[in-house]
Amino acid sequence: MQLRLGPEIISSYKRLAYQPWYALAEFVDNSTQAYFNNKTKLDRAYQETGEKLTVNIEVGTDYIRVVDNSIGMSEAELKNAVVIGKPPVNKKGRSRYGLGLKTGACWFGDLWTVKTKKLEDDVAHKITVDVPRVATGDFDLHHETKNAPLDQHYTIVEIRNLHRAISGRTVGKIKDYLRSLYRVDIRDGLLDLKWNDKPLTWDANVDKRLLRTKDGKLAKKAFDFKVGKKEVSGWAGVLAKGSRKEAGFSIIQAGRVIVGWPNSYRPATLFGHQEGGSNDLVNQRLLGEIFLNGFEVSHTKDQVLYEGDDQDLLENKLRKKLSGLRQLALTHRKADEDERVQRASDAQRNTALNELETEMRSHQIRDFLQTYEVPSESLVKKSNDILKNGIVQRFKPDLKANINKLVVSLYLVRDMSPNDPYVLIESTESSTTVIVIINLMHPHWAQLTEDESILNFIRHCAYDGVSEWKAFRATGRLEPNTVKLIKDNLLRIPMMLQNT
Repeated sequence: MQLRLGPEIISSYKRLAYQPWYALAEFVDNSTQAYFNNKTKLDRAYQETGEKLTVNIEVGTDYIRVVDNSIGMSEAELKNAVVIGKPPVNKKGRSRYGLGLKTGACWFGDLWTVKTKKLEDDVAHKITVDVPRVATGDFDLHHETKNAPLDQHYTIVEIRNLHRAISGRTVGKIKDYLRSLYRVDIRDGLLDLKWNDKPLTWDANVDKRLLRTKDGKLAKKAFDFKVGKKEVSGWAGVLAKGSRKEAGFSIIQAGRVIVGWPNSYRPATLFGHQEGGSNDLVNQRLLGEIFLNGFEVSHTKDQVLYEGDDQDLLENKLRKKLSGLRQLALTHRKADEDERVQRASDAQRNTALNELETEMRSHQIRDFLQTYEVPSESLVKKSNDILKNGIVQRFKPDLKANINKLVVSLYLVRDMSPNDPYVLIESTESSTTVIVIINLMHPHWAQLTEDESILNFIRHCAYDGVSEWKAFRATGRLEPNTVKLIKDNLLRIPMMLQNT
């Protein structure tokens, strides 16, 4: 009895748990690794032509084409490339498992071709893979050859009969991920990575965005340690201006990001045990890059496969190495730069009072208070419950915070009407749950244009829910003065955190 793999397995590749950027990365991995394996020869060729390693990803409505000027493949190498699961000679680089070309191409479409010409060979090759035909057991690929100049070198992978199109907002997301995945090659000047002939760039000067302490030193630290026999190195820094999107770590192996911006790695020992980290200043300001050597990665190369307690050891060592930076991210303040510790000036207060006075004297306010008929409490509750239940069933919380045994689920929802309430709060139904839903289509949200105004609005809504929950748990009712007293104390906590 033998374990055998049937040819139809190739059809199942379209159901792999890829993201489009990781599927495209399979081809870029092959191009870049081929360059590293033949760097001396290719650099000499590039010097003669004034080029450097270039990978251009072309995307149309009915095709995807990846073109490179790397070393190319000989006939023998091309035959190896279409053998599923045959690893390359160099298993420590970016092309490890002998799967990427096949899985990536089949994930995108049912018909794909590879055209290639190796530097210093005189023959160019083209093969065509018809996935449904191969799945029936017909393994003979259509192979064409032609004579070509010795100095030509390229590989072109073209995919048609697509399962999934690349369009709309997905394009921007793919480009962001690709520029991040290959940031090392781009900033080192080794690779021109292009999308439809337009270069994808990476800002290499992160230092200009980092904090400088009072003594003028850059808030940045290098680290280097081992997890067992595996090597870990990298750097971490503290952003001068907080940005949750930019914060977090990128994990890099073989010069290629495995996990990183725009979906950064946030070890719990540094960023908190809440999934995705909490929303404190560490999660807005601490960032860095972690270079791994010797760790296993998934065959889709989108996650690290830790062995034993490697992840715990890694995260604990990161905490020890970077505890000083973590504390700096939490506590450092410059009164002349951080608006959260500045007091409003008399002019600012007067401007605010004048604007509010204009609103309160308006006929719209007078008319509203005279004519608005307040619906019954039961009708308001029924209407809000229907809206709330629909949102909770359809969406995941944007923020889920654990406070002792209380779970606060915060939803920021665009799929609401401008006429729906600005906030929905469920604070009395459960002893362990508060739900806060903020309507991003409400006219008031459009007035919030600064980071601080957005933060404070969300903070007030969230603390309204927590205050109501605490008051109801303590007294069995929602008495306004009690709710305000609890919220008063909650609103003092952000300043306490800044001053610790």
